[in-house]
Amino acid sequence: MAMLREIMTPEQVADYLQLNKDTVYRYIREGKISASRLGRSYRILKGDIDVFLMATSTGKEAKEALFKLVEAPADRNRQIASAEVERDVADAIAEVRGKGY
Repeated sequence: MAMLREIMTPEQVADYLQLNKDTVYRYIREGKISASRLGRSYRILKGDIDVFLMATSTGKEAKEALFKLVEAPADRNRQIASAEVERDVADAIAEVRGKGY
């Protein structure tokens, strides 16, 4: 695999995730993977792919890592209760899981 970049094409994401590129395009259309459309091309942040992997992980450690990613902005915004952020994230993950992601 070529050097990983911070901004990737769908083809590079497919290689990174060991998926067919059509699957990556489908995930983009379904909103499972965030992408920016530039003309006729898509670009995907590697960080978004890492969050996608954590959100769809069956492992407890990955879910905890995702919560820590979300808690970091909460730490910078002390006026928002950490418990409220955790509840919102848990609700969002449950909603995503309910949609079959």
